[in-house]
Amino acid sequence: MINDSQIKAAFRRVKTGEIKRIELREGGDRGAGRLALFVRYSGRRVVAEWYAIYHRNKRRITSKIGSFPTVTVSEARKTFREEYVPAISTGKEPSSAASRRRAQAKAGTVKELFQAYVDHLKGAGKRSARPAECILLTGRDNAAEALGADRAACSIEPNEIVDYLADIAAKGVLVMANATRCYINAAYNFAIAAAHDYTHRHAGVDWGIKANPAALIPIDKRAYRPGTRFLSPTEVRALWDWLSKRDGRSALAPALRLIMATGQRVEEILRVSESVYERPRAMLAWEKTKNGLPHCVPLPHQAVAILDTLIPNKHGLFFPHQRDPAKPKVSQGMKELIARFMEDHPGFPKFTAKDMRRTWKTLSGDCGLSKEVRDMLQNHGKKADISSRHYDKYSYLREKREAMAKWAAYLALVLDGTIKEIGQRDSNVVPIGRGEAA
Repeated sequence: MINDSQIKAAFRRVKTGEIKRIELREGGDRGAGRLALFVRYSGRRVVAEWYAIYHRNKRRITSKIGSFPTVTVSEARKTFREEYVPAISTGKEPSSAASRRRAQAKAGTVKELFQAYVDHLKGAGKRSARPAECILLTGRDNAAEALGADRAACSIEPNEIVDYLADIAAKGVLVMANATRCYINAAYNFAIAAAHDYTHRHAGVDWGIKANPAALIPIDKRAYRPGTRFLSPTEVRALWDWLSKRDGRSALAPALRLIMATGQRVEEILRVSESVYERPRAMLAWEKTKNGLPHCVPLPHQAVAILDTLIPNKHGLFFPHQRDPAKPKVSQGMKELIARFMEDHPGFPKFTAKDMRRTWKTLSGDCGLSKEVRDMLQNHGKKADISSRHYDKYSYLREKREAMAKWAAYLALVLDGTIKEIGQRDSNVVPIGRGEAA
């Protein structure tokens, strides 16, 4: 009889590389089949799966019952005894085995499911398509390889996903572990919805998924710690001056200065193109942004000066990807740029490109802009009331221009060293008319 000690020993031998695959069997009556536990490597992890083994027409048949430890020893033994033994003993095909085998034979694989989900994101123009593709399919230690790319998507058990995420979290990358959980969960939700959505079906694939194996895995709240870092006026000046000297050497140096000058999202600045930059109106206008809505922001004269020194490529992009010029750069390059700044400025408190958005929000408040105006300029979602969401279509462009002119004057005082700290009211006098948005 299979027991916990045998299972632990099998896991240990496979994990150490002593043997690649171990098959543990239980005894039984002749002709009644056998319950077995297969312990093996799948991707980068050791997994164990319960099978019913029997013979038909001199062929060895294996029918999966479930994965250990989701299905315990006693549960596997009971399922085998009640659903398999009676049929096997009489020479019949077990109904459970036949239905499982038919379902898995026509079901899509893990790789096919993840690819279909990524294709869905790309078709919808979602910015999450790129990170989802990396995490699920193409990146190092991606989810498809770890779970078994060629396995039926419906055969994946919750404990297998938990083990994979635990390995990532053990390396200290909690945000990556949580993002992976989110994308796996979303992919399975997509498959379940597609099977029941009369307006959209993924042609030719019956995933056979009855329940989402990632649905019960809780979100790791540690991965959602809100950031608090923002740069002081003195720090903003130091970074701005350093970036200005690198404009000709780093394609991302002007992009980071644009983020500092406008408070916009990193990804949206990186995809600025000729169609987005309206030079006659000194404005950036996106047809669709992170929240699914269009957004426009008048530019301070500092941002206009930066953009007017840049030449878009043949695809109209100001910050094209080096390997694929038809696509914008990715934010990873920002980390490398900031890392070089930190090397040149030992002791400078750590920060990220996303902290620039918080910095703008904080400093623009110090210069006197109301939270409502700052939210509009940063494209934070409208209030949830029906009037704002469905009836208030006013663009507030005049108010935005007035606010951005005031910010431009404040930023000029920061960059010339007049304002060194937040709340420095003795010298924080914004000259009327200075630095207005063009």
